[in-house]
Amino acid sequence: MTPFVLTGTETQINVNVNFDEPFADINYVIVGMSNNLGFQFSIKSQHKHTAELEVVRQPDCNLSYGFISWIAVGPCS
Repeated sequence: MTPFVLTGTETQINVNVNFDEPFADINYVIVGMSNNLGFQFSIKSQHKHTAELEVVRQPDCNLSYGFISWIAVGPCS
């Protein structure tokens, strides 16, 4: 799990997910979900050691924080 916080009137933030072991290349799958329906996630970039997810707060959501539960699967180096 990775926490995130949006400050002030931010509607989106980028969150880095760091892996314990690097993947062989960027051809792995990462899936994430939030503990609240008011946030949507997209993969912004993938690297061997980390992935960057974009968190977008939906217009009807008044929360400014949450957690991403994620899993990444693929061949390790």
